[in-house]
Amino acid sequence: MAADKEKKTRTMLAKIYVVLSGAILFVVGVVGFFRHEMFNLTFPPAHNVFHLASGVIALWAGLGKSANGVRLFGLIFGAIYILVAIAGFAGLKDLGPMQLGLNSHYNVIHLGVGLLSLAAGIASGKTSGAQ
Repeated sequence: MAADKEKKTRTMLAKIYVVLSGAILFVVGVVGFFRHEMFNLTFPPAHNVFHLASGVIALWAGLGKSANGVRLFGLIFGAIYILVAIAGFAGLKDLGPMQLGLNSHYNVIHLGVGLLSLAAGIASGKTSGAQ
């Protein structure tokens, strides 16, 4: 009984994280097209597109009916954001012709988002059926 309650709590916290981070990514993506500099960071258009896409997918995963949406989002996007951070720490600034403007500030943010997303994916656990 206590284990069931703990699992439900972890799953709900993971869902809240995914929805909240999705909303933040979406807003940052939209605002970035109108205000290219925020929080002492410059947001090129390609970077805004990635934020928008990540935000929409996170909101879909967090608010959708799939019982495993939060888990899959956390694991997949957590890994992607960690890889982006590692690539940035290794010196990647842009992705070919797409200007992303990655720097050490972005790398730390991407690493944090990646680790938190992975934690949400792991915490939510694998479920079967719809919630």
